Amino acid sequence: MNFKEIKNAVKHLQETCTCSGCKNKYLQKDIKVVATTSSEGLFELVCNKCHSSTIVTVLVTREEQNQQAQVTETRTRTHRKISTDDVLDIKNFLTDFDGNFIKLFTKEK
Repeated sequence: MNFKEIKNAVKHLQETCTCSGCKNKYLQKDIKVVATTSSEGLFELVCNKCHSSTIVTVLVTREEQNQQAQVTETRTRTHRKISTDDVLDIKNFLTDFDGNFIKLFTKEK
């Protein structure tokens, strides 16, 4: 994506996207470019109200006279601090974990 395409993508995101947590509209300063290639861009949208974060992929398709951007929401997460209990829970889990992921993710009947 060139600068003009990035600028158009940011404008498009502002016009069409709202926070999935609180439905707040994004401002230009809330939209960060994470990475781009020649035809796509990865953007992070951070809500200035509830501070949730959304990762968005924008695909640019070149047509004869105009350029169109398709927006696909790929992941949403809410920021929260990691507590001391969270760290201890992981430590205790890893102490007893035998490395068997199949057993870990398979439901027992």
